[in-house]
Amino acid sequence: MNVSTLLADPRHLRLRGITTSEKTLTLIVTTIQPRASCPRCHQPASRIHSRYVRTVADLPWLGVAVRLELHTRRFFCRQPACAQQIFCERLPAVVAPYARRTLRLAQVLQVLGFALGGEAGTRVARMLSMRTSPDTFLRCIRRAVLPMPTTPRVLGVDDWAKRKAHS
Repeated sequence: MNVSTLLADPRHLRLRGITTSEKTLTLIVTTIQPRASCPRCHQPASRIHSRYVRTVADLPWLGVAVRLELHTRRFFCRQPACAQQIFCERLPAVVAPYARRTLRLAQVLQVLGFALGGEAGTRVARMLSMRTSPDTFLRCIRRAVLPMPTTPRVLGVDDWAKRKAHS
């Protein structure tokens, strides 16, 4: 079995260990990039300030909830003019900044929200080992970026009547 298929982005993450409990599978993951870009000035930095652990929910595996324990780093920004002196490394292909779930889990919840809505989506998600609330599905729907509608080529005006059978 290829272990990298368990990870959201095997190019940036390395699996260090797996811990299990009765209801949860926790993947202990570290970042492997030697540098990170400052989110403000976009300059690469390699001087590490500190390390921290971030826990995010991921897609379930065989009916078991999966959690990623991300061991990430904080860096010093090298640019003296940059307002961001210390920053956390970003993993844009895995998880959004400040998010508590991976991008692929958020995408699945969005699809379930559009297909089923709040309460029904929650029941299906619970059967798939994804714990969430009906309000979460509604927030995912509201947060979705919808495509811009095209400009109509032909515009029609309907006839209308104030009284029945009169136009």
